[in-house]
Amino acid sequence: MKKEFKIATLIFIGFLSLLWIEKPLRLLLSSLQFDDPTAKNSSGIVVRVILTFVAYYLIKKLKFEKFTGLDTPGKFLNIQSLFIPLMLILMGLFSNWKNYYNSEFHTLLLFGLSVLSVGVVEEFIFRGAIFPLCIKALKNSQRPILFGAILSSSLFGIVHFINLFSEPSNLIGITSQVFFALSIGVFFSGLLVRTENIVIPAFIHALINFSFGSGELETVTEEISAVKEGIGVDWSTVIPTTIFFTFIMAGGVYMILKCNENNILQKLEIE
Repeated sequence: MKKEFKIATLIFIGFLSLLWIEKPLRLLLSSLQFDDPTAKNSSGIVVRVILTFVAYYLIKKLKFEKFTGLDTPGKFLNIQSLFIPLMLILMGLFSNWKNYYNSEFHTLLLFGLSVLSVGVVEEFIFRGAIFPLCIKALKNSQRPILFGAILSSSLFGIVHFINLFSEPSNLIGITSQVFFALSIGVFFSGLLVRTENIVIPAFIHALINFSFGSGELETVTEEISAVKEGIGVDWSTVIPTTIFFTFIMAGGVYMILKCNENNILQKLEIE
């Protein structure tokens, strides 16, 4: 196995391992009389802030500042690439407006900080460290950036199988999440190489989570959950959503194919 693959694997395992700190921290906060949403969001923020600093250290250690644009964080290219994701975000915000409006301010604030931390740490880990490692490992292939994006995004998708621990009977639903994460991961990879700044996909990632993850702000009773579990897979929703995310993945592939490949490889010191 190439050195880059070994490093990427270690980073992936380390990321998963550190995520488990969130559970005991959440239990600790719950024991201190914090309500469940506050305990969940607060523990997630703390763990992901720590992970963000670790990821930033790794990016500097691996000399990926130029690739990620962190050497010039205020410089962005091809801003027109943001049109589709911003339209997607606006659609999510409008469709879930009631969830935000009916939430208490402190709950909404913690939720916003939580999804922001998720967007930043996942982009720094998967697009900032693992993605360029995959490119370097695949440098002799015909399309190292495209294949690197698919490989790193596959790892990003696999992470979502963790949800099986909380929903063991929902294999099909979790598998759908994995495919969606793979698709959006390829899109974020394309966004990174087109804008040449990881701040952009991190911010877009956070906004997408905020606009489409607002279900966490709802108060869901056990009776409603039981009804949903009895419904099974709603193929009328899964099929069009799968088609939509395939389109999103295609957008990522298009951006990767349109990027300045030689410039990207030079930033990674690949001849």
